[in-house]
Amino acid sequence: MRKLIAMIVVTMLVALSIPAGATNDPEQRLGEIEKQIADLNKKISAQKGERTAIQNELASAEDSLAAVRIELDLAEARVRDVEATIAGEQAHLAKVQAELADLELQLTDTRLSIRDTHDLIRDRAVEMYMGGVPDLGVVVFGAGDMTTAALGVSYAQDVVSSSEVLMNDLQGLQSLEARQKAGVEDRKAAVQATLAELDRRQAELEADRVEVDIRKSEAEAEMDRQQKLLDQVTHDIGSIEGELTALERESKKMEAEIAARQRASGERPSTLGWPVDGRVTSPFGWRIHPIFGTKKLHTGIDISSAYGTPIRSAGYGTVILAQTYGGYGKATVVDHGGGLSTLYAHQSKIIVKEGQDVKLGEVIGYVGCTGYCTGPHLHFETREDGTPVDPMKYLP
Repeated sequence: MRKLIAMIVVTMLVALSIPAGATNDPEQRLGEIEKQIADLNKKISAQKGERTAIQNELASAEDSLAAVRIELDLAEARVRDVEATIAGEQAHLAKVQAELADLELQLTDTRLSIRDTHDLIRDRAVEMYMGGVPDLGVVVFGAGDMTTAALGVSYAQDVVSSSEVLMNDLQGLQSLEARQKAGVEDRKAAVQATLAELDRRQAELEADRVEVDIRKSEAEAEMDRQQKLLDQVTHDIGSIEGELTALERESKKMEAEIAARQRASGERPSTLGWPVDGRVTSPFGWRIHPIFGTKKLHTGIDISSAYGTPIRSAGYGTVILAQTYGGYGKATVVDHGGGLSTLYAHQSKIIVKEGQDVKLGEVIGYVGCTGYCTGPHLHFETREDGTPVDPMKYLP
């Protein structure tokens, strides 16, 4: 694209560097202008094609950015959901930790009770070891009376029973301690596992969000790049079209000068002869240009004819142009007097010279396909005072 822009700038500089009065020959200057106009039209067509391609790429980039923005919104929503869940789990963990503190106090009490029970059992064991367990027979028969015997038996039974109770209490407290401790540890482990999983998910989602942010930045950068290209191409098209307008004004000026010369040259003929035999494949008038694809005035008629077919002068006159003539390719213009001239374009070979007088039917060149042409044919024009008119007006 930079090469294309450079070519356009060079073309414009060349065009601007040629003043209107660079040549005293208006026909030659008109040929130069027509060539420049044709070149600029071709470059405008290329630039418009480039602009269309950039516009398509810009639309694609906008679609990509819209999709990335949707992905980013979804990723951020997922992160917020996980963060809310983590906050809930953390609040639940704080509650569990408070409950654990209470349970630990209870465990402390339980452990104190266990210690006290241990002490009682130890003391009772020492007492029983030192004093022995009372024998019921000795207690009964050694007593002085029945009341004393009954009290002794009751005491002996209480000693044995209280020892069993203490052992049972100790076992119960130890079992309670184990259950409480296991339950608390299980709950703590479950909550910690949940928090670890949520942290992992949050890290993954954050990574996704970072990736989407990067893609968003890349898409926005691509859109900016495409927009700058589009602005540059649009600016270039405007510049070329401005130069084209200036050249078209100069072309009209040259046509007016040619017309003035022709008006002074004699009487205008009323009829002309056919320059080649063949059918008209494209008439005079507005049409879509077969090369540029734009709507333009077809300033003459196209007559089908084989390559190398002799081209005849349509009437008596003087050759005022015989050269390569812009999009016309190799072309000849004959002045017939009275402001009427004929043009023969796309020739393969010109065999007359400027200033040469020609007769009606005299061969002046051969059919070809030079200039802007899609196949061998003769483009034939008639101009009145430099303005193109329908050649059929003069042909029999």
